[in-house]
Amino acid sequence: MTTMVGRSNVGARGSQNQDAMGWDEARNLAFVADGMGGYASGEVASTLVRTAILGFPEPAKLEDAILQAHADILAAVAQHPEYAGMGSTVVAMQIADRRCHLAWVGDSRGYLWRQGSLRPLTRDHSVIEVLRDTENLSETQVRGHPLRNRVTQSLGLDHPVPSTMQTPLRRNDWVLLCSDGLTTELRDNEIRDVLAAHSTLEEAADALINEALAKGGRDNVTVVLAEYDGANRMDFARLRNERTVLWLSMIGGALLAIVVAVTVWRLMTPKY
Repeated sequence: MTTMVGRSNVGARGSQNQDAMGWDEARNLAFVADGMGGYASGEVASTLVRTAILGFPEPAKLEDAILQAHADILAAVAQHPEYAGMGSTVVAMQIADRRCHLAWVGDSRGYLWRQGSLRPLTRDHSVIEVLRDTENLSETQVRGHPLRNRVTQSLGLDHPVPSTMQTPLRRNDWVLLCSDGLTTELRDNEIRDVLAAHSTLEEAADALINEALAKGGRDNVTVVLAEYDGANRMDFARLRNERTVLWLSMIGGALLAIVVAVTVWRLMTPKY
């Protein structure tokens, strides 16, 4: 069983909220999308993402649902030329077999919160991520760079290729999905501090939104938090290796004991 909550705020933009979010606890499925485009069309794009992901039949891969959303956006533009140029980022997650599966396009992000530690699960499809590697930019340089918000992939434009990853889960892990309205305002350590200060999903989600708004809220900001309360994912390969080491240690110890016993017996045996 996974419990999920979400919050969204238009921020200081004072217009339509072009973000979309959604979840299905029965399917352990959730997503956040950030629409882009002219007046109202970004909202149309992110709404199409919502419909595609939540309506995609089971069983399905997240990346297939995301590519369906891409196709739906292209079809909408073909029917409504006024929507030309609209697109959307997306990050989606599904929990199955005690693992969190993620897929994403663009710069909406996913994080794992576990016992006071925050770990990024996604990496932005963005110009700034390329520059971070090629030019070895510091976090301060990244956040002040004029191209920091330019994505290299989005749904509805060109030919996006969703990235995917999966990670084992432990009981009480939280997974955070968010639009860049959160990460533009808050560094990862600030997100960590907010999560550390709140014990419930509802309180943490509200606090993340409020903190982003307090820092300026220059964009729509959306978060979805999911708490996993199932069994821990067993790492059978690790357990097998540990068991092998244990058996080898026991065998080695037994052989050593035999050698010592034989040596002592020989030393104590009288010679005639």
